[in-house]
Amino acid sequence: MADENAKKWSTWGVAVLTAGVMALAVLGVVPASASPEALEGRTSAVLTARGSAAVWTPFTGITFNQPTGNSEQRTRIVRRIHEAIDHTPPGETIRIATYNLGLKASADKLIAAKKRGVRVQVIVNANLIGPLEARVQRAIGKNPSQSSFLIFCKDACRNPSVHGNMHLKVYSFTRIGVTKKLLISSSSNLGGPAMHGQWNDSIAIAGEDQLFATWWALFDQLRKDRTATPRRVTYTSDRITAYFQRPFAGDAGRVSSSATVNDAPYVRLSKVSCNAPTGFGNSLGKTVITVNMRAWYGERGARLARLLALRKKYGCSVKVIGSLMSKEVVKILVGARIPVKAADWDWGPRPSTSDAEKTIYGPSCYAHLKYVTVNGAYKSRGDRLVWAGSENWSPPGLSSDEVTFEIHDAKVVKAYNDQFKRMWDSTRATHRVGIEPRTRPCAGS
Repeated sequence: MADENAKKWSTWGVAVLTAGVMALAVLGVVPASASPEALEGRTSAVLTARGSAAVWTPFTGITFNQPTGNSEQRTRIVRRIHEAIDHTPPGETIRIATYNLGLKASADKLIAAKKRGVRVQVIVNANLIGPLEARVQRAIGKNPSQSSFLIFCKDACRNPSVHGNMHLKVYSFTRIGVTKKLLISSSSNLGGPAMHGQWNDSIAIAGEDQLFATWWALFDQLRKDRTATPRRVTYTSDRITAYFQRPFAGDAGRVSSSATVNDAPYVRLSKVSCNAPTGFGNSLGKTVITVNMRAWYGERGARLARLLALRKKYGCSVKVIGSLMSKEVVKILVGARIPVKAADWDWGPRPSTSDAEKTIYGPSCYAHLKYVTVNGAYKSRGDRLVWAGSENWSPPGLSSDEVTFEIHDAKVVKAYNDQFKRMWDSTRATHRVGIEPRTRPCAGS
């Protein structure tokens, strides 16, 4: 990585957002009101899309929304994506891959960006095609060989399996003001439930040139909507790794690929051992693992649960929050004496997230997060890391277009662990497993 990019990463801001805003720079604490110049690695956007002289700086770091909070807390992630769309100037490119597009405000902003001369390219999964997607497609086009378009992938874009989906939630911008190459990876889609009925996270990174180029090449394969090989690509820099499925391999040395079909989360967790080196783990010297996972079921889910049970047996401290766990997964975890809670509320008939014509029985207020944190021994050395992205621990995750970010940074891990603790301690976020509460702590839909 170039020195300039290394500097940008080394000062990447991490935001832990609850009732207020607190920015924690990786190399120190920075007040949220600090000027752009005080944030070193962040570059100010001196021109808005309208060409005014107002300074606007895109946020980089970690964001969590809180669906049980006020409007500002519920909409944090989506608002930051909207702000990035609004501040993309003419001649630049927006590339978005999201499972669904269900917000009128998002549609309006994408159409407005196209009208002011931005190249707008959107890929959506075909499971939930609605009037908003059709409206955007009419306004910006549907030919993926053109500079602007909205297209639908029937299953996974780069996998013919009927069990897969285009499940990414990546929002990217070539330039915002003078800030270049902003990439936001999230568990959040652009839909109302993502704000008012789900707990979500996002990771925003600017100036990682090779990461951005890897994503750009991946998107070019997505838009072709046909099988791509090899299956996986891994981008690696000093502190972050991005694991893409159905990928494109980029620059040698930074990007590697493999045709293996092994279960990547299982392989990664297998490299966690339970005797933590000095300075890592808990007070007993044991590795600490926390899991906050949306969909966790099937034989794949049971296999991952058994692996966690084995880690518990070996002495790791393991704690779990889930929101769509099978009875078998819960039985394995509880049987291993792993503390586990559920984050799923408002059970009843609801529209399916895979077929708009179907009504299913399930929760309408739930955690949509997909992350794991480790503090202890990983790959035989002390580490603090988080895996976060779009992939659930369910069978469709093996056949879908997904991404998982691996970040090695103590303060990033703390941000995710703090979110876990907030949810674990709140009776409006989690409850004991084995019940299906009909109450709704989340805001109205």
